[in-house]
Amino acid sequence: MEIVWLKESKESDPGWSRAWELFMESAGEGALLCAGMGQEEFRDKFSGSKDGAAAVNLMEKEGNAFASGCFDPGSGKLFVTMVAVRRKMRRQGKGREILAALERALEEAGGCREGEGVFELSFFNPMTLAWEVPGREGVTHPNMPGVDVSGGAYLFFKNCGYREFALQNSYYLNLREFVYSEAFKRKKQKLGQEGITFRYYDSRVHRGMKEMLQEFGNPLWEKEILGEPCLEEGGRPVLAPVQDGQVLGFTGPLSVEPGGRGYFAGIAISAEARGKGLGKLLFYELCNGLKDRGAAYMTLFTGENNPARNIYEEAGFGIVRSWSDMRKEP
Repeated sequence: MEIVWLKESKESDPGWSRAWELFMESAGEGALLCAGMGQEEFRDKFSGSKDGAAAVNLMEKEGNAFASGCFDPGSGKLFVTMVAVRRKMRRQGKGREILAALERALEEAGGCREGEGVFELSFFNPMTLAWEVPGREGVTHPNMPGVDVSGGAYLFFKNCGYREFALQNSYYLNLREFVYSEAFKRKKQKLGQEGITFRYYDSRVHRGMKEMLQEFGNPLWEKEILGEPCLEEGGRPVLAPVQDGQVLGFTGPLSVEPGGRGYFAGIAISAEARGKGLGKLLFYELCNGLKDRGAAYMTLFTGENNPARNIYEEAGFGIVRSWSDMRKEP
């Protein structure tokens, strides 16, 4: 099988057209749980770099197979983003062959020796692909946090030597049906009597956010929250429980995406403030705030064993998809 690289280009390239057609075929039939996109958007997304990550795109010369991944110099990781094979050409080894070629190309991009690379399919991949929640028209989530366990890709990657290292669940809630319960209102009042209130974070007034986020050890949160300008500068509000000016956690930023989705980056409570029920109340504040801003729904994902799932489920969220984070090691 002859394989060619698809390079970043603003000029017409039949290879990109074939890759887009194959992507749309796979997405349309459900082989890839991705939302469709226009040809120009497809090329802009897959070509070039994303947050400093170098993209690698390979195409079978006849247009029957496409594979994409990237090397992220920040984490040093080699990510596989997708492998697609034309329906009539499947089960002929083309998927395995182009995946192997992609792995070699990623090793070269990452400066690894051939056969020594570690490849990953996970939510840490800076290349994000939106997907549509089945059975709910107009409901989309901006990234797939792994491999859909109910699809054929899961078995394909397992057969190619990839192994699961975490399971992620995607959740959904119709915010129009969300109700801020009386019990949580009373809980909020009680915490207020203890000096704990819920505020929009302001770096000029509140302290401890940077140190707390560093303790959580999640660079995505640090980038999202610490990089957010204050409200006076047009920033999106970040909710935080506060006591005597010290932040005890965070959630947000609060914003409504064009399709009506309430944005969500994460939620966490500092170690010294846990056990007070702050996490559940903070999440209720988030849902209520997004609803007031006109959000129609929320989607999010979290690990199967993450205690935060109890917060989401108590607020009325239900699991709509499960994903496997997978890794292949030498």
